[in-house]
Amino acid sequence: MIRSNGYADVYTDFRGTAALRNQARQDPNAALKETSQQFESVFIQMAMKRMRDATLKSGLTDNSRTEMFQDMHDQQLAVELGKQSKLGISDMLTRQLGGGAESNGLSGKSLDDYRQNPFYRPRGMAGNADATATGNAASVPNIEPGATAETATSGPFSRRDDFAAAIWPHAQQAAAELGVDPKLLVAQAALETGWGKSGRNNLFGIKAHGGWTGAKVTSGTTEYVNGVATRERASFRDYGSYADSFRDYVSFLKDNPRYQQALQHADNPRQFIAGLQKAGYATDPAYARKVMAIYENNDSIGRLQTV
Repeated sequence: MIRSNGYADVYTDFRGTAALRNQARQDPNAALKETSQQFESVFIQMAMKRMRDATLKSGLTDNSRTEMFQDMHDQQLAVELGKQSKLGISDMLTRQLGGGAESNGLSGKSLDDYRQNPFYRPRGMAGNADATATGNAASVPNIEPGATAETATSGPFSRRDDFAAAIWPHAQQAAAELGVDPKLLVAQAALETGWGKSGRNNLFGIKAHGGWTGAKVTSGTTEYVNGVATRERASFRDYGSYADSFRDYVSFLKDNPRYQQALQHADNPRQFIAGLQKAGYATDPAYARKVMAIYENNDSIGRLQTV
């Protein structure tokens, strides 16, 4: 039996699975909830199988035929329970893969993220060559009443909306100089800092390379070598304000010849951020995709209004 949406209601009917796979190719977000629900059904079925294995056998009706029908019953029951389960596994997967309400900073993660580091990834560890977030989540004072984003420290913020609002005026100014969508710069800063949790004003994680003569700070970071995440220590530029960070980011891109091709596509967010990654801005092979996931799907950014 197939539901009206084309997905299988019977575990033996693979047409529903094929329909879901086809929709996932065309519209991944639309298929995400159903896929997460099916994963929860599989989890329930495995748990039931383990419980069956641990149950003492009576011996009266135990044979290969009853075990076969019992297994079929359990698999179908798992499908039905997965639709109504209160375990929360499907909701958690949907949020973690970027398709649901944000929770605990996990939205926007992908399967590639979990393959590379399934247990823990510090906030803001973007894996950049030229610019890598410090990942320094040390506690810093909250913004004092009446303080401005120009002079305030960077958090940590309790709400993503607060972080986005604090850097929004500077993002608009920098975006006007670069010709990009300011929301894209907010998304990039959100990825680099874990939405302000890094505790630094270096919103784009730019390292203190070459002729940098300003203040700097040394911190742990994650770099990707041949696609494998490794922990390192590096020096990063240290700014006095968000405004300074945005100004240096603009100069950093404009003055560096290897980013000129990316700037030629500034009017196309996807091509622009992909161009930065290709030019060596990030060592994380999924960097551009992560920025775009925040840019396209995050409500905190979607609520920003251009003045």
